[in-house]
Amino acid sequence: MGKSWVFAAIVLGLSACSVPAMKEYAWPAWDFAVSFRGPPKETDIPATADGAGRHSFLVQSNLAGRDDLVIVIDGTGSPRSEDQALTDAPGNIAKAAGATLGPITYAGTGAVVGREFLLSKPGRPAARARVFVFHQHLYEL
Repeated sequence: MGKSWVFAAIVLGLSACSVPAMKEYAWPAWDFAVSFRGPPKETDIPATADGAGRHSFLVQSNLAGRDDLVIVIDGTGSPRSEDQALTDAPGNIAKAAGATLGPITYAGTGAVVGREFLLSKPGRPAARARVFVFHQHLYEL
């Protein structure tokens, strides 16, 4: 009986340290849903007055040692095609992050086309990023 009591205490202790379950959150106005381990923080980023910065929407979750985010950029009215936005995105993201851009691979399904790549900085773990375009929106994960 003593050993089973210890085992039960260990199992209970480990379950208390488990990573929270994923839960889906949706933003129909921005045409996407994503699963996070905890409630995300939302930031609406208005377009700049000069038109250089597009209206964007950021959701991020920082929980259980994981940093997850999605930023959506509204490309409505942009003179650039969705293909051009997708081609430019990995380099633009790497430059903005001050990171080195790793190999780029195709990532998409059906009508949604995208790219996956690594971003690296000295002394930090590499970050995997994905970008997709759909209905004049660029999604960065």
